[in-house]
Amino acid sequence: MANSDKTATPGNRAPRSSGQGRAFSGKRIADLLGMPLLALATAFVLGAVVIFLTSGRLETVGEAYWGLLRGAFLKERGFSESLVAAIPYIFLSLGLALGFKTGLFNIGVEGQFYMGAIAAAWAGQAIQGLPTLIHLPLVLLIGAAGGAIWAGIPGYLKAKTGAHEVISTMMMNYVAFRLTEFLISGPLRAQSGSSTIQTPRISPGAELWALWDIPNRLADPLNALAVGLGLGFLAWMIARASRRKTKDEGPKNVDGNSSFVIRHSSILIAIVVAALAFIALPPLTRLWWPFTDQYDRLHLGLVLAVLAAVGVWWLLWKTTIGFELRTVGANPNAARYAGMSITRNVVLGMALSGALAGLAGTVEVVGVSICRCLPLFFSSGYGFDSIAIALLGRNNPFGILASSFLFGAMRNGADLMELSSGVSKYIISLIQALVLLFVAAPAVVRWLYRIKGGARADEAPLTRGWGG
Repeated sequence: MANSDKTATPGNRAPRSSGQGRAFSGKRIADLLGMPLLALATAFVLGAVVIFLTSGRLETVGEAYWGLLRGAFLKERGFSESLVAAIPYIFLSLGLALGFKTGLFNIGVEGQFYMGAIAAAWAGQAIQGLPTLIHLPLVLLIGAAGGAIWAGIPGYLKAKTGAHEVISTMMMNYVAFRLTEFLISGPLRAQSGSSTIQTPRISPGAELWALWDIPNRLADPLNALAVGLGLGFLAWMIARASRRKTKDEGPKNVDGNSSFVIRHSSILIAIVVAALAFIALPPLTRLWWPFTDQYDRLHLGLVLAVLAAVGVWWLLWKTTIGFELRTVGANPNAARYAGMSITRNVVLGMALSGALAGLAGTVEVVGVSICRCLPLFFSSGYGFDSIAIALLGRNNPFGILASSFLFGAMRNGADLMELSSGVSKYIISLIQALVLLFVAAPAVVRWLYRIKGGARADEAPLTRGWGG
């Protein structure tokens, strides 16, 4: 009786049933997806109106959107090219989202993209003869460091002097553009082999593998060892995370041998996975491999991008550093009162944001560029598109994966849309701008669709970092 009275009091409510939890979770997901989907649909509808008004034919709308669909998914290598276009979007949008969570609007990711690319181009050709096991991770780290240093400067200026990060990062974009042009056409210019103004080709050990080329790459034992170590490290992280969840559920009294195995299970699993991958993957990929098109540009950067999304999620929501970054972004005064260093977290947030942008530029050089170098006319526009992607994904790393693929598909399908319908491919930029407008101003979408209710609390972080 005492127990039943206790559970009936307001302070000791009975736990929610699993059915209620699922319903709440489903409603939560619907709420999170509803506004971005409405914003996206509205942008496409208004894009259709613009196409109709400029062409004068309703059929042109259907031809344009059908051409966009075919170019993005249905033509030969269309789907894989959409994935290739989405990879830099993922890195850059993750960087922007991390900045937003820290209360920073890092509009300079385009410049950090360039600095990561030029740093990777230098590191890839300055050192020759290193195996992939060493050279590729080194190039990725140097590219990330280039973006991190470039972003850390305005972060330090904001923390120490109050300089607005929007202004300082925007100004540093143009410095990065001109500095990159100077380095490519001067100190880093290739001296022979091509009349094009570009950097020298990077070393083969620094190249990011295309998926079709993996069986050939794994024929080198050092490359197979690199893959085995990478998979072993992933297995160790997964096993370690799983062990944390279940460490209190196992038997308390075990003998010495069992205790040793339990304590070191993560390391043992990692060793087994690494050994199996090193031994088995080379012959298995030679027997059968799904990627055989030598003209397909899809590369291992896709795996790195997904791992980056998981890493950003883990950093923000599973670590003390991430908690401090989010606290500083949500309420700097409360963070300062709790003893958190505002300066350190602002600089760290900007540096991590820039590191992800630098990785995007690095991947473009070592994995996508035809010459595996950095040409003079290296224009992307990825950085500014990524603002809309981060907002569309609600600054959630996994939402960013989906929205990046969508924008990559639009970017990839725009050319065939223009060819098949005569509609300028730049209509895609208009649609992307409308997406940014509607996501950044959800009140407009609510007014259009007569949705009742004000802004929810989870919408505030999308714009909180835009101010001073």
